[in-house]
Amino acid sequence: MSENTLLFELLCEELPPSSQKQMSDFLATEIFNQLNQNKFTTSNSKLNIYSTPRRIGFKISHTATKSPDELTEIKLMPKKIGWVDDQAAAPLIKKLESLNLIDLKDSLDNFIIQDEVLYAKKNIEGTSIVEFIQKELNQVLKKMPIEKVMSYQLADGWTSVNFARPAINLICMHGSEILDIEILGLKANNIIQGHRFESTEALSLKNADQYEDLLEKKGNVIPEFDKRYDEIQNQISHLVKNLGNNYSCPLDNELLEEVTTLVEKPNAMMGSFDSQFLDIPSECLILSMKSNQKYFPVLKDNQLTNKFILISNIYPKDPSMVIKGNEKVIYPRLADAEFFFSQDKKRSLTAMVSDLDNIVYHQKLGSLNERCLSVSKIFNHIRENTTLNSNHDSDLLAKLAKADLSSLMVGEFPELQGIMGKYYALASDMDEDFAQAIEDHYKPKFSGDELPKNDTSLILSLADKFTTLIDLFSIGEKPSGVKDPFALRRAAISIIRILIECDINLDLIELINKTFPGDHEEDKAQLIDFIYDRLENFIKDRGYETLVVQSVCDSQPRLINDIIFKVEAVNEFKKIDLSENLAQSNKRVLNILKKYDNPLTDKVNQDLLESDSEKLLYQSIVKVNENNKGYLEAKKYNILLNNLIHLSEPIDNFFEDTMVNADDKDIKHNRHLLLSELNKAMNIIANLSVLGT
Repeated sequence: MSENTLLFELLCEELPPSSQKQMSDFLATEIFNQLNQNKFTTSNSKLNIYSTPRRIGFKISHTATKSPDELTEIKLMPKKIGWVDDQAAAPLIKKLESLNLIDLKDSLDNFIIQDEVLYAKKNIEGTSIVEFIQKELNQVLKKMPIEKVMSYQLADGWTSVNFARPAINLICMHGSEILDIEILGLKANNIIQGHRFESTEALSLKNADQYEDLLEKKGNVIPEFDKRYDEIQNQISHLVKNLGNNYSCPLDNELLEEVTTLVEKPNAMMGSFDSQFLDIPSECLILSMKSNQKYFPVLKDNQLTNKFILISNIYPKDPSMVIKGNEKVIYPRLADAEFFFSQDKKRSLTAMVSDLDNIVYHQKLGSLNERCLSVSKIFNHIRENTTLNSNHDSDLLAKLAKADLSSLMVGEFPELQGIMGKYYALASDMDEDFAQAIEDHYKPKFSGDELPKNDTSLILSLADKFTTLIDLFSIGEKPSGVKDPFALRRAAISIIRILIECDINLDLIELINKTFPGDHEEDKAQLIDFIYDRLENFIKDRGYETLVVQSVCDSQPRLINDIIFKVEAVNEFKKIDLSENLAQSNKRVLNILKKYDNPLTDKVNQDLLESDSEKLLYQSIVKVNENNKGYLEAKKYNILLNNLIHLSEPIDNFFEDTMVNADDKDIKHNRHLLLSELNKAMNIIANLSVLGT
């Protein structure tokens, strides 16, 4: 069976940049997987995915013209129904006729008999690649991840089809053969349409393997996304290198990906703007360049310059016209930023605070000014109950941290909230530590983002995020499924990161108990569970075993700053031979205690300890607790867990020699008290019973 390269390209009007690559990846991988499952491909088959502003497609090497024939067994019917009086009965004959296997009716030897059921072997002929691809494309196109489907009419004026954008041309080839495929009103051909501006002639493709080379060299299109991505990086690097060693261009991956979706053949050029705009905070200029114009800023000695790099989709003979056009476009953008900044500076940050009463935080929660009171309260709690230190007025800081929300600059660029607050605070001669906290209290904004820099920043950041969680949970605004409109998961993960990575000894439960509205106990419990669920996932994402993480998080430790050390200690403890025995024993103890209804608040009565095994167990618990008290204070969790090994033999002897549910009620109660003490001793930093699951 011959093998050739399968090629598919769908040419469209400009595709949405946000979903272009996702659409192409989905199409290619779905078709490749289906070809693989139906044995069209081999171990040598390679998938190339194509994605440009105007085309999506793929190329798969070593694909067969037809899937292999398969000999399969078909279940027919019970033998007693199909074969009667040593001949095929009417039901069997009818079934064989429907399967085109009537020749088998003459002898029972023609059938396979398993468990008194008749089976027949039939050769299922393979499917041609034309038939298979037509069928799969029809199905895959219906499932494409298209953000907004567009309905448009075909040339006949009657037929309407749906796709992301109107389709213009379809190429589908297998080797040198044009496959008889039709989708979206287009029949497959072998004609390549190159770059909209840099290629004037239609190109005829003789073989699928020539596609990339022909499209790049004569069509002036780089069809592979990753190749264009790398080309843009290389061109930017070359331009910056020509400026000198102290110049740089920080590459924003998100912007780089977006620009890659906007061009078919990138051409990086260097432009500049009036240096007067450098008086505006660099964050404003960079954001304006990136978000509005898709430019890459150029730095010198890590300071913004008036140069920028643009990525064009054309190669004009005179690039200066393109550069001048872009410089002309960016001027009003930067002029707007200059105006916003100058106007904002006419008001002090303190004056902006008065606007907070007019900004709604949430319909059920009042204004931003009211929210600031909650932030101030939690700020004071954190300051008083941790080692973090700040001398600033919490009420003033909470209000000034949100004051820039009423500024013109933040109104135009919401991404600058906090950043502009810092600039306006410094312009008002406020303390640098104070100003830094205004910027940092939004951090971390995303996974991997840097954390707040100083104690005041850390306290304010924590207070702000706890306020968000407590306020919104108290009114029932909880995340549901994939929906999280208030970014509460991000707020919880940010709190967890700050407490762990900055080693802050904050009692989570105490803070929530003191600040959560008193008449919302169920909501409060849900918030606590929510935070610890995020904590568990956060630790598991670092590569730790699920059961180990669950054992440590099960009891919802109030302090989580050292939780990674506990997880690592349990992870090492699990490798010890006797750890499994202890885990199972602990599980047995918990099951016994769950079935005992009486409260276990009093102490073990030594006078009621009868057998030597329970006396030894009591003494072992006392000794282990004495040692582990010091290990716990010193955070020597490995030694603490290893010390529990001394309980293994006494526990085994106790269960072998002692009846916990004794006839005497006092002895029975005392033995449950003993097991309660054992449970506390064993689960001092983790629920070891989880390890025995």
